[in-house]
Amino acid sequence: MSDAGLVAHLRASLSPQGFPVRREAEIEGGAGDASGAISFYDHYWPARSVLAISAVRVAGDDIDTAVRAAGIKQLIRAVVAKTRTANEALETLAARIDTAGLDVGLLVLDVVSGTVSSAASGKAAVTISGKPDRSGRTELAAGDLAWLSAGDIGTPAKTAAPPDGIGALVRGEIDRGSSGAACALLFKARGRLARETTFSIGNSHGDIQVAAEKVRRFLEMHGADEADVTAIDVALDEILTNTVNYGFEDGNAHEILLSLSIDSGALTIEVQDDGRPFDPLAIPIPDLDADLETRQIGGLGMHFVRTLLDTVSYSRRNGWNVLTLEKQLAGTAEKAS
Repeated sequence: MSDAGLVAHLRASLSPQGFPVRREAEIEGGAGDASGAISFYDHYWPARSVLAISAVRVAGDDIDTAVRAAGIKQLIRAVVAKTRTANEALETLAARIDTAGLDVGLLVLDVVSGTVSSAASGKAAVTISGKPDRSGRTELAAGDLAWLSAGDIGTPAKTAAPPDGIGALVRGEIDRGSSGAACALLFKARGRLARETTFSIGNSHGDIQVAAEKVRRFLEMHGADEADVTAIDVALDEILTNTVNYGFEDGNAHEILLSLSIDSGALTIEVQDDGRPFDPLAIPIPDLDADLETRQIGGLGMHFVRTLLDTVSYSRRNGWNVLTLEKQLAGTAEKAS
């Protein structure tokens, strides 16, 4: 492969997965480079209920720049996970790398409180339509819009969601700029921390155990008994193993998003992935009474998932597979009554 091919591949790998349908927020972003720079935007959940968004441009367009851009993306994620505010994150970043030719706009949102911190360095900007609170942070209300840009991408004349959606807002500004990245965040509603949690894992087998531990802690925090915890663990292991094994055909790293909520003792889990469209519920229920020689192969795992849970449903939303699992938790139901 030529250097140009490697640069093109690294550019493509910088693009994040499409933002899944969420009740708290909606995100659209994009990047464009005429020449002389590599730009990208990113979004991820560094902690429970915390959403981080960045827009970045790195000067240069050779393979060294592409490798540097990939490293900066991961470094920003790591720094945000270890700091309290966007400004502190960029200060930490600047203390550890050469920021010459680097433009970064960064926003960190607590989806439960609605408070957001932002910072920009180089040729970058962050504009937020919410109101600053006493601490200097901005508190968002439903309908508020945040705009991040890096490089030659400008700020829209009106920081409000247009009738045709924030995607049109992003595309319009990118088309007018020659080089850079932009990202728009539409805040829709606050989350409920006490009864909800969201986190992402990678599409590797090692991440399945990470997910199991996080789910177990969440269930135990809400008083679920061991039988319910074990049932959820077995069901999730089957679902996530299938997703990791068969869901992605491009060989690239992906994130799988898990959202958990408890209401009156009823647990709901959404497992979202942007792999190939696949409805596991379409697999026929196996005939357990048939002889081993004539029994149809496959379907046994999802059959057990259905028996362990009260309801399992599937949908395809915004390019994501969404599997929704529901179970009434005996332990929490008793405590609530």
